[in-house]
Amino acid sequence: MQRSHFLFASMLAALLGTAVLADSGGRAPRAELKSIYSTTHKVAEFRQAGTKAVALVFVTDTCPVAQRYLPRLRELHEAYHDRGVQFLAIYCGTGVDVWKMAQHAHDQDVPFPVLLDVEQRLAGELGAERTPEAFLLNNKLEKVYQGAIDNQFSVRGQLANPTRQYLRDAIERVLAGQAVDSEQVPASGCPIEKGRPAGSRDKITYYRDIAPILQARCQACHRQGGLGPFELKTYADAYDNSEKIREVVVDHRMPPWHGVLNPKFGELLNDKRLTDEELRKLVGWIDSGGPEGNRADSPAPLRLPDAKTWSIGQPDYVYQMPQPFRVPKNGVLDYQFFRVKLNLPQDRWIQAVQIRPGNAEVVHHVALHLVKAGNERFEGLAGMLKLYGFSADQAKLINDYVPGDAYNAKTYPPTEAVRLPRGTDLVFEVHYTPNNRAATTDQSQAAFRWAGSPPLDEVLTQVFRKPIGGFRIPPHEHHYTMEDSYYFKDDVLIDAIRPHFHLRGKSFRLEIVRRDDDSDEIVERETVLAVPVWDANWQRTYELKTPLKLLAGTELLATGHWDNSKLNPNNPDPSATVEWGQQSTDEMFSTRFKYRLVSEGREPTSGGPTSASRQYPPPVVPTAEPGGLRPPLANAATAPRQPGDQNRAP
Repeated sequence: MQRSHFLFASMLAALLGTAVLADSGGRAPRAELKSIYSTTHKVAEFRQAGTKAVALVFVTDTCPVAQRYLPRLRELHEAYHDRGVQFLAIYCGTGVDVWKMAQHAHDQDVPFPVLLDVEQRLAGELGAERTPEAFLLNNKLEKVYQGAIDNQFSVRGQLANPTRQYLRDAIERVLAGQAVDSEQVPASGCPIEKGRPAGSRDKITYYRDIAPILQARCQACHRQGGLGPFELKTYADAYDNSEKIREVVVDHRMPPWHGVLNPKFGELLNDKRLTDEELRKLVGWIDSGGPEGNRADSPAPLRLPDAKTWSIGQPDYVYQMPQPFRVPKNGVLDYQFFRVKLNLPQDRWIQAVQIRPGNAEVVHHVALHLVKAGNERFEGLAGMLKLYGFSADQAKLINDYVPGDAYNAKTYPPTEAVRLPRGTDLVFEVHYTPNNRAATTDQSQAAFRWAGSPPLDEVLTQVFRKPIGGFRIPPHEHHYTMEDSYYFKDDVLIDAIRPHFHLRGKSFRLEIVRRDDDSDEIVERETVLAVPVWDANWQRTYELKTPLKLLAGTELLATGHWDNSKLNPNNPDPSATVEWGQQSTDEMFSTRFKYRLVSEGREPTSGGPTSASRQYPPPVVPTAEPGGLRPPLANAATAPRQPGDQNRAP
């Protein structure tokens, strides 16, 4: 242990240097900075009516000295936030971008705003040379201190503990209305990397290099009838939108993907993020003027199903809401619930399921529930409580629809299926958001393909949710934190994870933790999934290529952060106290798992465990009811026949 500590200290010392002191100046910084949301801001925006000082600290995601100081900066923030001192972490250097900044700040649990110094403009204004280097501004945004946070680290050396607290002392003097004793103290740390990455030496052309990237990463949405606002199928499409493309890919806003799986647990399915090489090619092509190249180098056109085609293939059965629902022009609607009777004489198994909105413009999301057969009605908040229970422990979900989630259409492996029990009905839970243009209607649908044979594994769903009334997010709070612990009573294989917040959600983390039996304090923790930047417009289900085996009683700790400040561009009202509620202007905190039970005496595989002892009743086609649609006769003949298919009607 002593040797490893010495080696780390030596590495820090090798990186340490002394900053060149800058003229303190008197004017407020004018450089534009980028937030984790890719919005631009100036330092002056963070001065509020009660702000007495602003502390800027230049950091980066790669400097070990800056890493060591982050816990200390959290302590300073906690000590002075309520006394009118606004802390800002300024990420600076050629190797950091918005996504890296967001991921690093999330991993380090930075509780105050983090901002990217684009092209080191703020560093140039203030004269910053190293990370970490602190700047203290008074309430007029005049620089009154620049330099080291304390004296723990210096060139070729470090103290066990600091003996001088330069930044803290400067803050105390400013709060007391006194002049700062030492306006500049040389900062020790890593030099800010100011060189620009070398441009690509390869001649990148659209047909040979860019078209394959757009096909693989973009065209599923950027096509006629897709979610994208413009098409990206031709050279002209890409060239005419090249500056828009550059901006969103450099900030990692597109392709939209926000989850990061711990590599120990494998990889995520359907990950559309650009590789480093793909990003280099795209930016290099745009910066070089967008050369077209030789059309003969173009890949064959990508054949994509149109928006009216079922992604799961030809369904065996389609259920829809019993009648169209009228969505008014404007207003706020409670969640709506629509029962569809199944009349199943025996259990039935679903091999594939897809939920499709009848009118995507006004459908925020759809959840498909299983409920006891009957005529019980579900309405408003009371309906939610009946379906989910107080903590969502009663929910029996088949699948759901949220815009842009690949899991909206799910085909399970041949060994897996979802059970439709005898004596149950379907309930469509639909959240509508009026378009503020004209009244319209919706009649959403759910399509099933039946399993060709009884499955070896039943796919189950579990929703954990912070109870109603379980939290209150204060006004203007930038980094509100909540935790919730989840337990499975059986050994399980987790196949998919989907966190859920509303508009003020900021980030999410799921960990496996172990606690001390006596103190109940966490002694071991291991991240499973992190979502450094939550985006309510892209609520992904994160599927694991290799299932996560979890023993019964293992604690999963979910940590959510919310941004109720004006920095959050989606925040409808930073001055509001936010509680649990159905609407997007309220908040929720839940996590949905798709999982299977572990069979005894055998190691599971990604295809699912087997169990010869399980007994399954033969599947039966449900009787037609209002809301049930059969595929056309020509297509029905191509579906695999199963026991009970004599009941199938064209």
